[in-house]
Amino acid sequence: MTPARKLFGKIWALYGLLIFFILLLICFPFYLLLLGILPSNRYRPVIWFNHHVFPRVFFALVGIRIKVHNRKMLDRRRQYILVSNHRSAIDFMANTVAFPNVYKYLAKKELTKVPFLGFVVKKLCVLVDRSSSASRTKSLEWMKRTFDEGYSLFFYPEGTRNRSGDPLGPFYSGAFRLAQDLRVPIAVMTLQNVHKRSGSARSMDLWPGTLHIRWSGIVTPTNETTHTSLMEETRALMAGDILN
Repeated sequence: MTPARKLFGKIWALYGLLIFFILLLICFPFYLLLLGILPSNRYRPVIWFNHHVFPRVFFALVGIRIKVHNRKMLDRRRQYILVSNHRSAIDFMANTVAFPNVYKYLAKKELTKVPFLGFVVKKLCVLVDRSSSASRTKSLEWMKRTFDEGYSLFFYPEGTRNRSGDPLGPFYSGAFRLAQDLRVPIAVMTLQNVHKRSGSARSMDLWPGTLHIRWSGIVTPTNETTHTSLMEETRALMAGDILN
């Protein structure tokens, strides 16, 4: 990578961060009002806005075009356990654009400290303290209840951004245990070239261009499968579609 491209990536990342917080500040009164007056079972329109309006405006303003492949494999009437690889700060917005419906997901407790964003996270996500077994148990109960409410559930099986030199980091088993327990199909989403739009997980970079996202397959639990076999099949699908 040339020095000029590296410098541009740093400058564009700062611009992207500024755009994100300006959009968040503009939308915050809307979030404050609706999330303050609506009961929690009526949050779906707010989540839809978060998934299909906010990120599209952000990506348009930073010059990133999202190209989704194989979306037809998804049944819009079904619920899924959704999984994706995780490498950059823009992944969570790219994931929402790629999925044609809405979902809920777990959020790290640390996100509540981010100005404005923390309020939205508290209202729309369940906060997880990975060091607390009680918190993990509460999260599992919340996930089952959320699925009963009609939402799909989203996981990064790597747990956090992959900072290794490998295409994928180690997988945690939580998503696959839940899928096996509830007999819910796993929809595998792969961010194929996110490193070309946002650099490595250890850096703060951003470049305009096309981000390719591929639905790599549907992994369906049966009486014969185990959470380990589901995890291995998912990992193989994802690894096969990541672009170097």
